[in-house]
Amino acid sequence: MPLRKTLTATTLAFGLAVTAGAMTALSPQSAAAQSAADYSGDQIEAFTMAYLEVMDLREQYVPQLEAAGSEDEQRALIEEANAEIVEAIEGTEGLTLEDYEAIAQAASEDQELQTRIVTRLEEMQQGGE
Repeated sequence: MPLRKTLTATTLAFGLAVTAGAMTALSPQSAAAQSAADYSGDQIEAFTMAYLEVMDLREQYVPQLEAAGSEDEQRALIEEANAEIVEAIEGTEGLTLEDYEAIAQAASEDQELQTRIVTRLEEMQQGGE
């Protein structure tokens, strides 16, 4: 479904190997990625909190997109989803959309950063945080 791919394309796929599945977020438009050492624990914490919210929103919208009857309805859902995703990211304390995109981009290129993020996500999921 082309518009489902559009929603997926609006999310930045970065190859973090987690048991919960592939991770996605908004597409990157930031400058060159930084290394894992460039991100503090607080930044990783904020990123993972926002990431979980983004994934929840994506899970809510994908079935709606699949059930949409027209391209206009799909486009409206995509716009609504994107707005909610941006709001979720920007509503996370200590994180901007640009920060989120930069961390996601860096994680796609830096195994150490991927590991830090995956570890924190696993801790959050196991601890019910």
